[in-house]
Amino acid sequence: MTYSCFSVPPRYTNISGDTHVYANGVNTMTLTCRTDTSSPPSVITWYIDGLLVPSTKNTTLTDGDYGGQVSSQELEFVPLREMDGQVVECRASNEVSSDTVATSSVALELRCINRFIAITSLKI
Repeated sequence: MTYSCFSVPPRYTNISGDTHVYANGVNTMTLTCRTDTSSPPSVITWYIDGLLVPSTKNTTLTDGDYGGQVSSQELEFVPLREMDGQVVECRASNEVSSDTVATSSVALELRCINRFIAITSLKI
């Protein structure tokens, strides 16, 4: 393990993953938030449409620059049709950056399957 002799907040985050899925109540969407180097490691929080959403995945730490660490965490959820256009945001901070939070966001662009019932004959 490498120990850092400096403290630095995260400067940015990045969200990756497919934001274009079929919202059929079954398909799972997985997004990953990754920070740049920070020391101590960053804590990642997720928001959907401004509401805090807990992640069920643990934060993964990898070695970063200058003895710091890069934090990464996945958010898995089943999107609903009503979520189309909502914004998913990840925020990262550490105890050095209590007033500064690194954020990134993506808008959901969900695909929906419309089902139509064809009426072949109608008697009145």
